[in-house]
Amino acid sequence: MIAVSHISRRLADESAYVAVWTVVIGSALMLAGGVVYDSADKANEARRVTMVANEAGRAAAQEVGSGVIAGSSADVDPIRAAQAAREYLAATGIDGDVSVSGNQVTVTTSQRWAPKIMPVLQPDTLTATTVVDLERVDPGTAP
Repeated sequence: MIAVSHISRRLADESAYVAVWTVVIGSALMLAGGVVYDSADKANEARRVTMVANEAGRAAAQEVGSGVIAGSSADVDPIRAAQAAREYLAATGIDGDVSVSGNQVTVTTSQRWAPKIMPVLQPDTLTATTVVDLERVDPGTAP
């Protein structure tokens, strides 16, 4: 009879269940928090890569030829445009390719991303491509 009452007393004591529940729920919350943090970090880095591509394209598009002053043409100086975009990319520390063809500047950027908290998430290379077309707009006809 003593053995049965001892076993029933041990089964009635639920203090260890709280510890197990806390460990299980705490681990799940930490896992979810890590995934959310790393996902937000990846989205933020993707936005930054896109922003840098846009700004490098803008810097390149500002390098117009001398015909703009006379109003005769709106051509991009290809050498200065590519140089301006590459200088912008170098200043931000993001790798990228620049090509200039006529009045079109194409900037492609890429950046390696790795998770900071959850190593189960796979590292990735984030890329963005921006195409900037320079066109002549006469006074009063701007969009």
